[in-house]
This record gives sequence, C-alpha cells and structure tokens, in this order.
Amino acid sequence: MANNTNDIFNQEFSRRYDEYNEPLNAVSNNLRFLISVLLRHLPVNARILCVGVGTGTEISSLARQHSGWSFTGIDPSPDMLAVCAEKMHQEGCYDRCTLIEGYLSDVPATGHFDAVLCLLVTHFIQDHRRLDIYEQMYAQLVTGGSMIVAEIAGDMDSSDFDEMLASWAGLHSVASNIERDPEEIRSQMIERLLLLPPAQTERLISEAGFSSVQQFFQSLLIRGWVARKPVS
Repeated sequence: MANNTNDIFNQEFSRRYDEYNEPLNAVSNNLRFLISVLLRHLPVNARILCVGVGTGTEISSLARQHSGWSFTGIDPSPDMLAVCAEKMHQEGCYDRCTLIEGYLSDVPATGHFDAVLCLLVTHFIQDHRRLDIYEQMYAQLVTGGSMIVAEIAGDMDSSDFDEMLASWAGLHSVASNIERDPEEIRSQMIERLLLLPPAQTERLISEAGFSSVQQFFQSLLIRGWVARKPVS
C-alpha cells in the first residue's frame, strides 16, 4: 500500500518522535482542535479508526474528551505501535484501544466505524495506489461516517512552489533552531514522499465515493480535508 517507512520509524526515531515534533505543536494542536470540532456530533459510543496511528497523539486527544469512544489504530511500524501502547497505558485509555501492526488493506472491511482519521500518512503512498486507501477507508465507515485526512500536499511543478518551499524550510528552521536549506528539503521530499496538488487529492477522495469534500485546514504545505460516506 505504501512505501516501506519502517527504516525511518525505527525504535530510536519512534522514541524521539514526539520530542522532535514538539516545536511544531502550535500547528498540530490547531489541527487536532479542528478535528475535535468536526467530530463533536458523533455518538457517545463512537468507534474511531486511526490509519497510520504512529505514537497515538490523536487518540490521546480524543480519548480525553470522549470517555465512551473506542479506537482502533493501524501502523506498519512495530516500534511506533510500542510507543503508542505505552502512551495509551499512561493516558488510562488502553482498554478502549485496539492496535494492529500492518496496513489498512490487512484489516477486513467492517463498515462499522463512525470516523476514520489518516493524518500525515498519504503522502508516503505512491500515486497509483493513493485511490486505494481512500476506497479502503470508505469501506470501513458506517453510512454517513466521516473521513479526515491530512497530508503534505503541493504542486512541485508550479511556478509558486519555490516560494512555498522556502516558507516550509523556514518553519523547520525555526522549529529545529537549525537553518534548513530548501533545496535539501526538496531532495528529501522527492526521495521519500509523493506530493500531489490539492485539487488532485480532492478528486481522488471524490472518486472513492465520498461526498461533501471540504478542505478545513492549511498550514503551509500541510492540508486537511473532511469528507462523508453519503447516505444512500
């Protein structure tokens, strides 16, 4: 389904992942706040599927707000899942969590989740497989359920991408307190990621069957969308 990222998200990096991203919490906290707003009307016993759950930060945030919600987290990295499990124990919500090592394609489609979250994952997936993951998330949702996806997105061939890339490098320079070279970041993107123009992402989401596709978030190159599985 995706590029194999286990060499990136190994044990050492997984342990330091939250610490590394802490300077960017102003961005991620805003994203999580908006997600909580978008999901506020879900049932008191809602079931949430987190694709590429990582260290489980989104579960922690939502579990604190909704004591009746249950969560299933999927991730191909056993090291990230180990950190996630520890965090869930510390947060006191492990008994409401099911963690699965693997990809979404490894999990039978149940159609019983009220919402699916896929945050900062899809940019690792190659273009010809990108539609697959939206279709798989669609199959996991109840009728009327919500999908929320956030990814690094942009048209690297557009005339204004260099300016956006410079701003993106500036973000990471401020966060790390180390000046970052935009061209070095561009090379890393080409090697590790596949950025799609936002309009193409929206088109793929619609092709998967979702309706009411709306972009609700942007922070430089990070964009977030919400969509619904339509009521028949």
